Amino acid sequence: MSINELKVQILESVGGLDQVQSEKVLGYIRRVVRSRRDQEDYLNFKRRAMEEIQVAIDKNSDPRAA
Repeated sequence: MSINELKVQILESVGGLDQVQSEKVLGYIRRVVRSRRDQEDYLNFKRRAMEEIQVAIDKNSDPRAA
């Protein structure tokens, strides 16, 4: 099943909800997306930090760098 088909199914499901239920579903989806984005940001930050630490270690262990 393609992503577009999944989106259509979600829209059809949400279409049957009242305003309050729709707001709750939308809030839930936003929290899920935000938490996933936060996790990706954290992992990217961690990866960059580890790369910078490795460069610093390599410079300090290389006698030619001094």
